[in-house]
Amino acid sequence: MKRGDIIFLVLSLVVIAAGTILFLEASAFQKKSKVTEGIVVSWNSTHYIVKYVSDDGVERTYKGTQSKNGKHRVGEHFKVFYLINDPDTSRIFDGKKGGRYTIIFGIVLFSLFLLSYKQRIAKDKSLNKFRINGRKVQAEIIGIEQDANTAVMEKHPYIIKCKWMDPITGREYTDVVEQLWKDTAPFLANHNYIDVYINRDDPGKYLLDTEFLRDIKAY
Repeated sequence: MKRGDIIFLVLSLVVIAAGTILFLEASAFQKKSKVTEGIVVSWNSTHYIVKYVSDDGVERTYKGTQSKNGKHRVGEHFKVFYLINDPDTSRIFDGKKGGRYTIIFGIVLFSLFLLSYKQRIAKDKSLNKFRINGRKVQAEIIGIEQDANTAVMEKHPYIIKCKWMDPITGREYTDVVEQLWKDTAPFLANHNYIDVYINRDDPGKYLLDTEFLRDIKAY
């Protein structure tokens, strides 16, 4: 398993664990709470005050911090959760919902990890099969350039152009290695050619052996 796979796996498990803790903590709080309606009675650029009335008829307040994405203003209504044994301790956000969303996000990350890992395993099996049964030739590297049509965070990937000839059929092939997200120079220092394995029964099917580029290739 590659280092990137391990990081992705750990990240997804941490997110699931964090969501579970958030959900359980919020559930425990709400079991000891009552729910009422509150209203924003004052606000400024950094905080806002929500007033609510507990079951004993006492007016109480909750002080919240304004978010960067929007401001809560006077007259805005909130659902308030306050502790039965300590009505001054309150919350206005449903932590259970946030916990569920976090768990779902973690599961999505974990599913993406499994999909990526299975695809990598399948690719490795395919490569091994081609190595065992295929006819090996070498593709000459004829050019390296950046893909100006693709960008992630203003960064363009590198592509390697190569060509080779099947000595049996005499057919010439050209292909490119894409999605290389680091400078390829250090990885190609000792490579003027890339191994290609051709299907003996169907020469139109082949596989470029780019294992030495695995650390910089997106997939």
